[in-house]
Amino acid sequence: MNCKQILSNTFFCLSLLFATFQAASAEELFEVPVGISPVMSSSAMFIAKERGYFKEQGLKVNINPFKASGAKMVPFLATGQLMVGGGNISAGMYNAIAHDIPIKIVSDKGTVSPGHGYLALIVRKDHVDSGRYKSFADLKGMKMAVTAKGVSQEIVTEKFLQKAGLSLKDIKLVTLAYSDINIALANKSIDASIQIEPFVAAAVSNNIAIRVAGDDEAYPNQQSAAIMYSPIFIEKHPAQAKAFMVAYVKGLRDYNDAFEKGKGKEEIISILTKSTRIKDRKIYENVAPVGLSPDGKVNIESLRNDANWYYKRGYLKKKPDIDSIVDLSFAEHAVKILGEYK
Repeated sequence: MNCKQILSNTFFCLSLLFATFQAASAEELFEVPVGISPVMSSSAMFIAKERGYFKEQGLKVNINPFKASGAKMVPFLATGQLMVGGGNISAGMYNAIAHDIPIKIVSDKGTVSPGHGYLALIVRKDHVDSGRYKSFADLKGMKMAVTAKGVSQEIVTEKFLQKAGLSLKDIKLVTLAYSDINIALANKSIDASIQIEPFVAAAVSNNIAIRVAGDDEAYPNQQSAAIMYSPIFIEKHPAQAKAFMVAYVKGLRDYNDAFEKGKGKEEIISILTKSTRIKDRKIYENVAPVGLSPDGKVNIESLRNDANWYYKRGYLKKKPDIDSIVDLSFAEHAVKILGEYK
């Protein structure tokens, strides 16, 4: 065998060894099915996946898009078909927990803190142009959409109505997925909605609706959405549950760097155009930023207030014990690993 043959054979063996190593490494990744809506408040999840943060932690995250509210994810979290879910805080989630499904709220996925009205009241542009809508009082008699009954959006809808001395009885409330709300506004089958970014900016850009006010003006600091863990993920795979949160918090921090500090914003927008249904980069230049804690903290007081609202409206048979439902130990572990956000 001549030198050329020896080198060729050696290269082939090394290539085969490398390919085998890659396959073995891929097999070692722990699969984590995640349910989440393709909206801007899911940014940290998309960033962590796209930038390989989950893979760094030995995880293979499979994202399953959900069109509607977080309540739709509850049955899948209960059985472990989803290990992680991210969506609206809802009565449906609390009712599941009341039926001995110990789902835990483990991190932030959207807080409507001042200046972060990423959820907003939008009204059809033709209603504004014609004078049908001039103020909150003109919401009376309108058909308005939220993603589900008994969710955080419904509470904010009431807050806006109360500013004009109205109640939910003064409107017709219907349920639609985020992605369907703009379509319904465009074909004039609804009049207004509490919509989420980037669909708010898209509706305005396409002259479908007018952004009247951010939710931060009606209900500042509401914990609108959260990351939830399946009890199976927590109990049977605690190491992976901790690892997942490390990656997710890195995504939260990248998001804050981009939208709060302007650091690496162009790359983050590229990730969002790839991961959400809004593909126009210009839309993301005009969105209201999502309030996302760089440490994964949640507003527990807001959770208590909203749980009381669900109870008083008959969505819940008993008040949930928020302290037992929220478990921030995973987020706290991530902060210990990553250090203080600066």
